[in-house]
Amino acid sequence: MSDVIAWPELDPAETIALAVARSDMHYVSCSLIGLDGLAGAAELALLQYGVMAAYEAQTHFKRALNIDLAAGWDPDTAKAARMSGKFFADNKRHLQGVIAHFKALLEANHQAHFPADRLGVQFDFLRDDLSVITLDQRPYITSVSAHFLTGLQPHQTATLDQAGPAAYRLSVGAGNITGALLDGSGIASHPHAARLDFVAWDATSTKALPRLFAGELPQTLAMALVTVQSMVRSAEVSSNRTGCGWCAPAARKHRFVALYQATMALQDLRSEQPDYVPAEVSEFIDDERTRWVLLNSKLRNGLIHLGLQDIALSLRPGASIDDAVTAYTGLTADKADERVNERLHALGETLTTWMLAAPSSGPSFTEALHAPPD
Repeated sequence: MSDVIAWPELDPAETIALAVARSDMHYVSCSLIGLDGLAGAAELALLQYGVMAAYEAQTHFKRALNIDLAAGWDPDTAKAARMSGKFFADNKRHLQGVIAHFKALLEANHQAHFPADRLGVQFDFLRDDLSVITLDQRPYITSVSAHFLTGLQPHQTATLDQAGPAAYRLSVGAGNITGALLDGSGIASHPHAARLDFVAWDATSTKALPRLFAGELPQTLAMALVTVQSMVRSAEVSSNRTGCGWCAPAARKHRFVALYQATMALQDLRSEQPDYVPAEVSEFIDDERTRWVLLNSKLRNGLIHLGLQDIALSLRPGASIDDAVTAYTGLTADKADERVNERLHALGETLTTWMLAAPSSGPSFTEALHAPPD
């Protein structure tokens, strides 16, 4: 149990910033604690959201209030996990840098499962180096996507016994931030609101990946977009995790942030590689309902970075997270969430349909999956 922080008297903007941080960590912790191995692996995109929220809370409260929230995680891994949700909007990597990173991850992952000094090369057809978890018969997350979202570097992926502990240390760090924020808050923990029926599959990357996106994209770009789809799918089921009034604002934020970041990734891809983006995706990007999402970048910045000073004059004592949403958008929080839900569902359908489109000749991606050995 961490020491209870003596929070100073906060102005309305900082009061809401603390409420956002507490809501996020309550939502994530109540959704992750106690999951079995398969569900825990499936929800690594949710862990990435939690790490982002914890990292930003740690940064904000140190800067704004000089309060240290000790995580005890590896700072480089935590920062990489936090930045992974930006995809191609990462100012240091952009599109080509992210693609290069996925190339290195794929190569390192393949080498870990197919080492150069392996025996019985003639039995390689029995080896697998890709795990896929599905929900409702549609991909939810892959092992390579999980490596990226949890900030793992190729040298960690190349050693299979490093990946699990690295992700575990990340979750412990997020848990430490959760404890620091929630201890003494009076916010009660509760069981999972719902358990999802995940199914695990195995595949060989060299067989499965060329079948993604109708076989029309480079494999490394395909894996980056599969990871975008994983982030969207995790946010789509956020309502299943809402078990109380403290979970609800974080679930709404999760949906908005995932929608914003994923749409930005597709827009960035279209700007640099327009020939790769099909008409259906362009129509989604250009839809006025989608443009509304991207026009609310200040809401995204305020909710993620917790710096709400640009709306401080609109906030009165006792203002809530919902009031901050209204100050940014001019809509009630429920009305803004309705718009986000509609666009998030549309994006999930568009991305998943594009992702699972089979090559003109040959089997589909899902046909490359098979049940793991008992």
